[in-house]
Amino acid sequence: MALRISFKPGMRQSQQAARYFHTTVGALVGDLVEQLHERSYLIAAEKGPSLQLRAWTKDELDEANLHELLDWLLNLRADIHALHEAPGTSDQMAQVVTNWLAARLNGADLFVELTLVEPDGRVQEQAEFSLCMMRGRTVMLSTNMLLFTWLDQDIFGLSLAGHGSYLLELQEEAHGYRKAS
Repeated sequence: MALRISFKPGMRQSQQAARYFHTTVGALVGDLVEQLHERSYLIAAEKGPSLQLRAWTKDELDEANLHELLDWLLNLRADIHALHEAPGTSDQMAQVVTNWLAARLNGADLFVELTLVEPDGRVQEQAEFSLCMMRGRTVMLSTNMLLFTWLDQDIFGLSLAGHGSYLLELQEEAHGYRKAS
């Protein structure tokens, strides 16, 4: 999957892009969530914080899908951390985004909020991140410092707080995404 990447630097640019990206994908996510059922999962850790998942899905996640989702969420956390530290080159950005767009979970539609639960039981006030997938592909990934959204057929936006924004265009034919706005 080839990507054409355009970048606009700056804090103000990242803020403006994030507002636009949020507006564009908001209705799509809202419509999807209305069709799904909320479920909660707690993945207890032996040491350190546990993971609390609020997942909106059509069907209950079986053990295999839950494990696949958890592995995917942990990979996303690593990608997000790496992007916060240093966004990298266009090739590195293309590799991360291509990974985000790969089909997962047997093509499921879902929305997930990941929250950390401290060993003493305190639940993090704000979700670590939110993820929306349609047909198994990421159409929205949101943290307090990053927003990745599907904007239109084969076009995605990525805003990194304080850094700037990216417009990412898939260069191959139809990928099964319908227009987001």
